[in-house]
Amino acid sequence: MAKSFEYSEEITYALERVHATVTDPAFWQHRFEKSPEKLTLDASRGPGTLTVIMRDSIGASSLPAIVSKVVTGELKVERIDEWGALDGGRADGRIGGSSTGIPVLIQSTSVLRPLGDGGTVLEVAGSVEVKVPVVGGQIETVIKKMVGDMFGQDRTAIEKWLGDS
Repeated sequence: MAKSFEYSEEITYALERVHATVTDPAFWQHRFEKSPEKLTLDASRGPGTLTVIMRDSIGASSLPAIVSKVVTGELKVERIDEWGALDGGRADGRIGGSSTGIPVLIQSTSVLRPLGDGGTVLEVAGSVEVKVPVVGGQIETVIKKMVGDMFGQDRTAIEKWLGDS
């Protein structure tokens, strides 16, 4: 059974600047400058939008113990972020993930909206499902935590990018 999650990250910069960052190919290229082959960018949905596809391979020895018990060899993971244009003082998106080697599906909706203090909040709600008998629920718990950590890393990267610009 899938595990639900909700995460919220506050960003100290205005909505327009945060949205411009997450839809800026240069931001994502900078984040993946050491391995650009892992990144695909698509802005074909129109101005102020971006789809970001990130692919990576993780060796079994780098995985949490509960996961490495059911994975042999490399785990290939994919994350897809889709951001829409600013509309009515917010930007909606979707963030998903999957892998080979273990049947994982992460689906979520995301929103960027302004805070009263001039900052922005990133809100994400979704679920993670792992279809592995007996230990699937335990793996979902591990992945759910990893997803939360990922959004914290995204917030940090956005703030660093905007602080350096």
